[in-house]
Amino acid sequence: MELCRYLRWKGYYGRDWEGEAGLQEALDVNDVPFSCLKTCEPWGPDDSPAAPDTCGSHRGCYQKSELLRTLT
Repeated sequence: MELCRYLRWKGYYGRDWEGEAGLQEALDVNDVPFSCLKTCEPWGPDDSPAAPDTCGSHRGCYQKSELLRTLT
């Protein structure tokens, strides 16, 4: 799983997920808009959508989230 450190969504704050699988489940069922912390908009600096399935290492603005390291 890749997760950009700049990706944000409503359920991001104040949540404790039970491992990476719990985080992936929350992202899969999350029906709220995602945003980029760099732009504060639903798109990133490259004008592509901010979403878990689009914010990966293939984008120049991507930086790996430390959140995943804390879940393992």
